[in-house]
Amino acid sequence: MPKEYKQKQKEMLSQLVAQYDGPPMEGPLWVDLELHGEGRGDIDNMVGAFFDTANKVLWVDDRVSIISKLSVSWAKTKKENSYWKIRIYDISEPQGDLVF
Repeated sequence: MPKEYKQKQKEMLSQLVAQYDGPPMEGPLWVDLELHGEGRGDIDNMVGAFFDTANKVLWVDDRVSIISKLSVSWAKTKKENSYWKIRIYDISEPQGDLVF
């Protein structure tokens, strides 16, 4: 992978570890990603990089038996105002309890 990609993953991992201190979740989970940014890159690559980075931190693995539902939205935002909002729901619970 390119150096810039690896650096972005490193930054993402640092943010995840700073904001989540629980054990990796086992699922089934619904991951809802709300992305705000410049709009560069492909959404599937952004999600893939995030999922790979979050493995063994937020969840034990990103296979479909763990993450069985995914929703992604994107909104154009200036670089300095960029952010990602991540919601994870435990859908083994009847109400789909918000976990993170």
